[in-house]
Amino acid sequence: MVLEKSEFRRKEEFNGVMILSMRKTSIKVEYEDAKTGDSGPADFERAITATGYGKFNYLLLLAVLPGSFSSIFSSSVMSYVLPSAECDLQLTMFDKGLLNSMTFAGGMISTVFFWGCMADTFGRKKLMFYGYLITGLLSLATCFSHTSWLLITFKFFDGVIIAGPYAALMSYLAELHDEVHRSRSYMWLGVFFSLGNISLPCIAWLILPQNWDVTLFNQTIEINSWRVFLAICSLPEFLACAALYAFPESPRFLILKGRYDEALNVFKKIYSLNTGKDPDTYPIKSLKNEYSVESSGERIQDKMRSCLKQMKPLFLPPNIFKLILISTIQLGATLGSNSLRLWMPQLFAMIESYKNTVMKNDNHVSGLQSSFCYMLGQEKLHLNSTRYINETINNDAVACVPMEMNSQVFINSIVIAITSVIGYTLGGTLITVVGKKKLMAICFIVAAISCGSLYWAEDTNSILGLSSVFVAMSSIGGATVTNIIVDNFPTCLRTMAVSITMMMGRIGAVIGNLLFPILFNLSCLGPFIMIGSACLVQILHFNLTVRARFLVGLLRSCAILELAFTSSPTYNVPVSIQQWWSLVGLERSDVM
Repeated sequence: MVLEKSEFRRKEEFNGVMILSMRKTSIKVEYEDAKTGDSGPADFERAITATGYGKFNYLLLLAVLPGSFSSIFSSSVMSYVLPSAECDLQLTMFDKGLLNSMTFAGGMISTVFFWGCMADTFGRKKLMFYGYLITGLLSLATCFSHTSWLLITFKFFDGVIIAGPYAALMSYLAELHDEVHRSRSYMWLGVFFSLGNISLPCIAWLILPQNWDVTLFNQTIEINSWRVFLAICSLPEFLACAALYAFPESPRFLILKGRYDEALNVFKKIYSLNTGKDPDTYPIKSLKNEYSVESSGERIQDKMRSCLKQMKPLFLPPNIFKLILISTIQLGATLGSNSLRLWMPQLFAMIESYKNTVMKNDNHVSGLQSSFCYMLGQEKLHLNSTRYINETINNDAVACVPMEMNSQVFINSIVIAITSVIGYTLGGTLITVVGKKKLMAICFIVAAISCGSLYWAEDTNSILGLSSVFVAMSSIGGATVTNIIVDNFPTCLRTMAVSITMMMGRIGAVIGNLLFPILFNLSCLGPFIMIGSACLVQILHFNLTVRARFLVGLLRSCAILELAFTSSPTYNVPVSIQQWWSLVGLERSDVM
């Protein structure tokens, strides 16, 4: 009951304290009336708000945990397998680049836009259940691969399918939380992704160093550490499949399909689980008609046609120019971050192998101070010289020396993952203080400097520190691009803009991981020029003068590549900082 104004006046004459009490009561009653929506049919937001927040939401977050882990494991697991599987599968450097990029290539083919249409047609729950089940089977199949191309094929289709349940999971999580708790649920999802990045090298540390070598069925099936590691990394998909099967279909999807009774029953179950009350006491008795003819269409062709119609304004001025600019930034960001991040375990393994095999004699004989590129170059020469034994004389079998994966490789990877988590945390605070564009520019500048400085790094600690800063800064810069989309596109086009931007990001990851081994085989300097330049290009739209000056310097920097490619293959004479400035053609005053 809501008190009338006349009642307030009578109370004013007797007791001021009573006035405050009565006013609070009246406001509370009005809020409850609005919240329960007893006045008539409720829309989706009122209905989901009336279910409350409690046990159901906690169980949902617990079920989402393995789903978020599966996305991280799918895209990053191969970076830890490559050094161990090199001999078993006879992997070349380019094969390793293909394996690192295949998940992104599959996701590039099946965009979030496509899977969003599939989720709107068949439902979130079906897409998550069958999607995680199929990706789990594909991930499990990778551990039985006996050739590199079979493993590459499995990873490609894994990337195609994993994008589906990931897109459905994002929608499902949002549609089972009210507006107040929706942002908090995405915050927890970000925490889960961070935990996945940290847990993956921890699992690798426990399994990959083991010397397991078991054959079954007359050597048909071979079991070793990297195959066991791949099998264990497929568990999150199966756990997500089983956990999400117990949850209902999204009530939002049911409402859009006109299945109001089913949606109302879902709301009642959520309400009962959160409050502990009988489902029949759920205050909402009916739902508003939000039935959509477009969303109810069961044919995929109709859904795709509707989505394409909605996308049309995105490719018209002025949106098309903004989309090209932001997509280019995202492409460069992921080209840098996902290239070096996925190659760091391989590079750390090469450095540790160099220390244990080459460095002892090398320092004693020549007295050289080992730089980052020198260590990588010497280790590559050592591997090439010991890979084949009497091949040209006796046609003997290939004798591959497995690369040593000691604890330091995994510790370094864990440090990089933790640094990224800290960076994301600080980035969320700084974005409101510094601003989105300034933060993005600062992150890419710091990332470019860190990447360029790696060339002159001379010890493991400096290499670890610079690579950690690079991965953290480039990841924050890439994440900021998504926030910039919100400011540059209307609400009706934001989802499509994000989908296209994510697709461009996957293209960048594929390009970066394929170019990395090609440039590395030519010169150690090549990949770092590529990654550093990709980071610097992201800030060019802020200042036309800097843009023109940078482009001139970028063209002249080709001289560095020419010098590096024609230099000694031992990489024992790094380009000095003075040579860098003169070859690029910039004065220090131009960039200070």
